[in-house]
Amino acid sequence: MIIWSRWGILVILFFGLGVLLGFILMLVVGAPSSAGSLPGVFIGIGLMLSTVALYFFNKYVVDRHLDAPRAAVVYEKLAEPVRLDNGAVQTHRAIPLRHPETGQQLTTKPTSTLFFIPVRYWVFVLPAIGFIVFATSLVAVLSGRP
Repeated sequence: MIIWSRWGILVILFFGLGVLLGFILMLVVGAPSSAGSLPGVFIGIGLMLSTVALYFFNKYVVDRHLDAPRAAVVYEKLAEPVRLDNGAVQTHRAIPLRHPETGQQLTTKPTSTLFFIPVRYWVFVLPAIGFIVFATSLVAVLSGRP
C-alpha cells in the first residue's frame, strides 16, 4: 500500500534531514555520542530545525509549482479517429469544465500527502515529534537514566 501521494514522500526526507542536523549539531557541540539519551536531545532540536526548511519548501515549491491548480477537463470520444501530423491517432478530445451558472473555468488542486496528512500540516506534526523526542530525552538525561 502506498502511504504517500504526489510529493508527500519528501516529508520523510525532511525527517531524515532533521536527524542528520541533530547529529551534526551534536558533533559541533562536542557531546559524546555514547552518552545514553543525550543524542535524542540533539535529534529533537534537529527535527524542529528541519521544520523551518519544510515550511519554506512547501510554501515556495510544493504549493506554487508542484501542486498548482490545474484546469478541470473531461474527455469526449470523437465520432471518428483523427490522424495527427505526427502520425498519432487521436480518439478523444479534452473539453474544459465550466461552472453551469457563471461559465467560469473550473480548476482542481492536487494535494501531496504522507499517511493521508497533507504536507502543509506536517509543518505542525514534525516539530511536535521533535519536541516530544527533545523533552523525553532531556528528562532522561537530567534524571541520570541511560
